[in-house]
Amino acid sequence: MLITVIFFLFISLAIIAGLVSPSVREFKIANVNLNSKQSYFLAESGAEDALYRTLKNITISPSETLTLNNNSATTTITTAPLTNDKQIVSLGDVGGLQRKTSVTLKAGAGIGFNYGVQSGDGGFTLSGGSKITGNVYSNGNIQASSGVQITGTAIAAGATSYIGDGVGSPYMGTVVIGSAGVGDAWAYKVLGGNVAGHLYCQLPATFPAGNQNNKACDTSKGIPPTQPMPFTDDDITAWKSAGAAGGTITGATNCHGGYSGGNCTVDYTGATFGPGKINGNLTVNGGGTLTLTGTVWVVGTVTVTGGGKIKLPANYALNSETIISDSLVTINGGGSLGSGNPNSYLFIVSTSNSSSAISVTGGAGAIAVDAQNGTVALSGAASLNAAVGKTITVTGGTNLTYQQGLASPSFQSGPSGGWAIGSWGETQ
Repeated sequence: MLITVIFFLFISLAIIAGLVSPSVREFKIANVNLNSKQSYFLAESGAEDALYRTLKNITISPSETLTLNNNSATTTITTAPLTNDKQIVSLGDVGGLQRKTSVTLKAGAGIGFNYGVQSGDGGFTLSGGSKITGNVYSNGNIQASSGVQITGTAIAAGATSYIGDGVGSPYMGTVVIGSAGVGDAWAYKVLGGNVAGHLYCQLPATFPAGNQNNKACDTSKGIPPTQPMPFTDDDITAWKSAGAAGGTITGATNCHGGYSGGNCTVDYTGATFGPGKINGNLTVNGGGTLTLTGTVWVVGTVTVTGGGKIKLPANYALNSETIISDSLVTINGGGSLGSGNPNSYLFIVSTSNSSSAISVTGGAGAIAVDAQNGTVALSGAASLNAAVGKTITVTGGTNLTYQQGLASPSFQSGPSGGWAIGSWGETQ
């Protein structure tokens, strides 16, 4: 009897062990899977935290540790030296089980400058043999006198818009548009145009109609629509906020020349500042060089004259920067602005509604100017990359060259200093 009981006891234990052992294994496997998933989601949490702080421009260290439920995720942020792309790598660890995720951020698409020069409803006035290398878009007329050349496409939007002299000319080819068969003209009316590409207009309806154009109007496209300006009020506010966040720029240490009553003067090389705010005027005189390292908001005027220079650091690579003024901007006497890298740009923005909001007479450089509430006046062989204004006047042999890479510049700080997600996923 005792032997029988012991026999059945061993059989029962064997059966119980056979039943329990798979359950234990399944429990262990389930626990490993749970910890692995928790590790993955912890890594995702670390990446999302770093991504949020980067997108919102909240201060974050190159390495951060996020702790949840006594477990941690270590996030590392690196920046590519040439492209300024960022990579966020987050390593989650739960119970010794590690999962890693990686997010690649590319510099945001930026603000679109799709035309070499673009005006609001104040339109363009081009004269004196001026030349636009690139495309022109106007929400008003393009008033062009004899000898003017636009190498790309010229578009004048509006129900009664025109390209040319506005009243017609007895001579064909007052304004040359396009070259080598490329470059269209499009407006309600085109008068005195020598157009390399297509001529889209409603008037004159007949050809040659007093030798006004070199070809007849193609009426199939109707009247061109108006286009929004590149910058919005929110962009302007963001730039001012970025400048103000850097504090007030004061003293000879920053200005390298003189500081008085809020006015900053740069008279010699070595001045470097930004972001920041200048409560008075900014003046860069001959022999003075200012290196801009962040957005600068100038409450007063900006003047670059007599060979003075404002530039960006060479390490800005594909990024750009902005000086924004609440008043007039004047660049003359060989003053120059630009960047230390051919793929970065310096933007000069004026919020003034003056008829001389931005005035460039000779000089300039690898810059773009913007005065969407006022007039941009270019003269005296001025050379720059792009110009935007409510009204734009181009005279005196000015050569405005548009570079294709400026179509969507990204900014080191300010409204388009944001990021686009290039990739996001788990990595080894």
